[in-house]
Amino acid sequence: MSIGQLKINSIRLVGGMSVLDYLNTCDGRRPGTALQEVVDKLSNLEEIVHWFRHAGLIEPVEHERLVELVRRSSWHSLTAFKQLIGFREALYGLFLPIALNDRVDQVGLDELNAVLAETAGQRLLVPTSAGVIWRWRACETLDDMTAGFKGRLAVQAAGLLTSPDLSRLKACATPDCDWLFIDTSKNGRRRWCQMNVCGAKEKARRAVGHV
Repeated sequence: MSIGQLKINSIRLVGGMSVLDYLNTCDGRRPGTALQEVVDKLSNLEEIVHWFRHAGLIEPVEHERLVELVRRSSWHSLTAFKQLIGFREALYGLFLPIALNDRVDQVGLDELNAVLAETAGQRLLVPTSAGVIWRWRACETLDDMTAGFKGRLAVQAAGLLTSPDLSRLKACATPDCDWLFIDTSKNGRRRWCQMNVCGAKEKARRAVGHV
């Protein structure tokens, strides 16, 4: 396993859905954040491929093949990287207002609808022993891979928007954390993306403030 993949595998997956975990790969772009700069955990297309494997959105064999595809694509991978990061930010702009004040951003919704239409051909119905299922087409080119990745995210995003779980979507209460998550607690009062990280940090701040 490469150093780059080990780095990506250290990213916490606490959003409750892969699409939220993908949005959580960056900090510092939330309005009013206490962070002084944007910190992106994904710096190139190969790291995005590693992340999709880390999140279980692609299988090991596909991961290896796509890493090789990216390495062969050289500078062409920059365009694909920008598209995938741009879509991440569009989805963040869609879901953050919902988490904060239950407001739907029309611009983000329009982009999601456009991506759903553009990537519809990346999925097909196939028969299995368990019945007919949806499956993503194999990616043979960089454009196919980009469309397939965006499609996976778009389908999950649409699923969340139309699910009762949307009412449990929250933004971490820590001022220097951008992360979104589905609150699966019984009482619906979870405030932090992860109690032993952001929760502990916030409690430590409060303790210092009372000294």
